[in-house]
Amino acid sequence: MTPLEDFDTAASTVTGLVSAVTDWRAPTACADWDVRAVVNHLAHGNAKVAFWAGAGPPAPEGDYLGASPVESFAASVLRARSVLASPGLLTRTVTTPLGEVPGVFLVHMRVNEYVVHGWDIADATGASTDLLPDLAAGALEQWRSRFGTAPRQEGGPFGPEVAAPEEATAADRLAAFLGRRSVRS
Repeated sequence: MTPLEDFDTAASTVTGLVSAVTDWRAPTACADWDVRAVVNHLAHGNAKVAFWAGAGPPAPEGDYLGASPVESFAASVLRARSVLASPGLLTRTVTTPLGEVPGVFLVHMRVNEYVVHGWDIADATGASTDLLPDLAAGALEQWRSRFGTAPRQEGGPFGPEVAAPEEATAADRLAAFLGRRSVRS
């Protein structure tokens, strides 16, 4: 699949999870974030894509979901997709919080965020966490490469790795690597 096809697949899966939310205040594996906060974080990240791509102003912190979280999230995905599909973006250099990177990196950032936080939403809402096996395995590889064996602090956005059961899915292994513990336990 192409990077944009990966984006579409991940975005569709997460949009489906968001569309099924019935309890926006349900706790998630992300410390201090309920389901609404996780979805808002994803929508905010979608808004940042335009800035990082040089196609819009900075996206300030705030509520990106308003009174219609499902519709607002879906609209944020469409806006991000439009920016990511801009001619030449995937091959030109863009500036992100991680430095100067090829534009295709923006696509990978969104896919990884969708997979990780899709797991958070699925776990919190009782949906299957067996999400996007190929994309989850790829995201795990990328996160392992980025973090290596560097220590991570408990309570941070990515805590110390926790043990994943032997039968864990790729998404469950990714979540465990990033320090997430299921709220279902």
